[in-house]
Amino acid sequence: MTNKWVYRTPGIPDDAFVRGKVPMTKEEVRAVTISKLRLRDNHIVVDVGAGTGSIAIEAAHICTNGKVIAIERNEEGIQLIQENCNQFQVEMEVIHGNAAEKLKSIPSFDRVIIGGSGGELGEVMALCYERLTLGGRVVVNSITVETLYESIKFLESTGFVEIDVVSVSVARGRKAGRYTLMEALNPIYIVSAEKRHEKQMEELK
Repeated sequence: MTNKWVYRTPGIPDDAFVRGKVPMTKEEVRAVTISKLRLRDNHIVVDVGAGTGSIAIEAAHICTNGKVIAIERNEEGIQLIQENCNQFQVEMEVIHGNAAEKLKSIPSFDRVIIGGSGGELGEVMALCYERLTLGGRVVVNSITVETLYESIKFLESTGFVEIDVVSVSVARGRKAGRYTLMEALNPIYIVSAEKRHEKQMEELK
């Protein structure tokens, strides 16, 4: 069964994806994440720690003249990404392995999402900075305050600018008889930034 997303807006319903035990970014968080990426149809996008591939698939629906690359170290995640690509009729390059190692094989890209780094956040961010094109953007999704803190510090020390931090807290309605109860999901921290030095900013003017 295919479930092609025919709309221009992000936020594909969670239950449309093939899911396993691998954590999946919820649809409301995906919508914000995609907005922070600021995608164009010709962008090359890398999703680090792609999980089930939900964010990568959202990006693939926008970057129809570009390319999406999903990196995932979990074997079940790789299988789920491939199944979801078939489900939504999208094409992307799926890479199985360690994020820092696999990033070295990608010469350049325009956007990168970091949802998991295998404990190598600093190295992953440094590699992303080297390979991002001028004006390229990085978005980091984290569920812990430790990763939030580390990501901000690494972004500042690596040379990213326009660092933006938001906390997304979502509560969904659940029917309980005649009433609707709101059940909260885990809050997510979304950090975004851009690659641009002062000299490069002058060149863009």
